Amino acid sequence: MKFFLFSKISFEIPEPIALIECYCYQNDFYFKYDFLEDKKIEDVNKIGVRIKKEVLLECKTITDRTKSVNIFKYNLEQFLDLEEKKRSEHIKELNDFVIQKLLKIKGIALSTTTKILHTLYPKIIPMIDSLLQKKYRQVINDGWTEKRVD
Repeated sequence: MKFFLFSKISFEIPEPIALIECYCYQNDFYFKYDFLEDKKIEDVNKIGVRIKKEVLLECKTITDRTKSVNIFKYNLEQFLDLEEKKRSEHIKELNDFVIQKLLKIKGIALSTTTKILHTLYPKIIPMIDSLLQKKYRQVINDGWTEKRVD
């Protein structure tokens, strides 16, 4: 079966049903992975990221100090009940003290940073979704803009 990416790039999938089954299995795996407790930074390599041991140690130094970041004290419902100004302050704190520090590590890009946060703190991803989308728009090339999603 032939598919198109961005309405331009065509590619063949000889067994689309098998691809769909793999996607569903992978999606189910990641969904259940979020419920595991006591995850460590090393676990990020189990969900599709490959971070070298030395780089992982640098990331661990940063993530070990994140316990005091305010956003981690809330679940999504509590976070959404906060005033917008307070939510913005917490997101800015997370960005300044975690995301930006991780991005300074050679070999760590925004997608890897997102996977690290998702592995360690899955409940915050919905809280910071708009921040991540804005950051991705700044980083990615024209081929991935909203205008080209047709």
